[in-house]
Amino acid sequence: MGYLRLILALSVVIAHSNSILGINIVGGRVAVQAFFIISGFYMTLILKEKYIGNNNSYSLFISNRLLRLYPLYWFVLILVIVYSMFVFFNSGGTNFGKLQLYLEYFENLEFSSWVFLILSNIFIVFQDMVMFMGLDTNTGELFFTDNFKETNPMLFKFLVIPQAWSVAIEISFYLIAPFLVRKKLGLILLFILFSISLKYILFQYGFTKDPWNQRFFPSELTFFLLGTISYHIYSKIKHVKIKPIFLKLVFSLVIFFTLFYNKMNFDYKYFVYFISLFLSIPFIFLWSKNMRTDRYVGELSYPIYISHLFLLMIIKNHKIPIPKQEIGLGLVVFSILFSILLNELVSKRIELIRQRRVG
Repeated sequence: MGYLRLILALSVVIAHSNSILGINIVGGRVAVQAFFIISGFYMTLILKEKYIGNNNSYSLFISNRLLRLYPLYWFVLILVIVYSMFVFFNSGGTNFGKLQLYLEYFENLEFSSWVFLILSNIFIVFQDMVMFMGLDTNTGELFFTDNFKETNPMLFKFLVIPQAWSVAIEISFYLIAPFLVRKKLGLILLFILFSISLKYILFQYGFTKDPWNQRFFPSELTFFLLGTISYHIYSKIKHVKIKPIFLKLVFSLVIFFTLFYNKMNFDYKYFVYFISLFLSIPFIFLWSKNMRTDRYVGELSYPIYISHLFLLMIIKNHKIPIPKQEIGLGLVVFSILFSILLNELVSKRIELIRQRRVG
């Protein structure tokens, strides 16, 4: 599923810059929720097939997942901070890059607000909660709001790597996954029903926009558990002889739907996409699981996701001569190249440690 993961990561890159030849792929929200489904599939797969027997340890599972996320995140975090300091000195103190708001509101943040923002930037957890909060500049305290876009300043701008909010949601799922995804299918379906019902209730009370439609973990749990359903389908078909041409056709149709999602216009497109995705994942995985190239390409998705806004900041600050209408393409190219470097320098070294820990 590496190619699909890469395309979804690039969809977020494009959402934060601009389209390529008029193509936006699926957009940021749909891409992230699609990642949640894929994550649910993989977590169920490894918990049922890898973290068993002597490896059936909650601490081993959690620590290995965090090893997958934190070193690369911290590496990019340090790069962003160092670069922001470079910008600060280079601009004569007028621009502090991603740390600018900390400089502007230094006296408006009380101690507990400082601690919350700094720790969430370091450890990722609770970055999703930042999207539900604002800063009272009179008291320095943080408060909950139903629309973070109406607050001034918008608290998410204090996040050094703001797109990591979705990683915070991933971590929330990791914490409960060992207790949830191994349950019987009927119970999984019950949790999906609960999550969907919660989203429906929120919508009925007017909570239809960002962050409620994509960043509230209890209602996003649906997507992770759809991935669990995908695994159950996979477990039924993995020993069945399926013609490769059929598997390739399923893969091609999902890739086509993903690439041209925003060019299509029909009723219930959003729901059709996710239904087709979670039903197709078992077949796509069956077709691609032994492909080294597909695996390598998939490994680039997380570095691309974590680093692309850092690269966009560099492009804008240094006025790199890329025509405005081609910034999306330029950022995609830079993100892929930079992510290959990150993968070789950081991810592969960490992966060796992770694999040794589970034998």
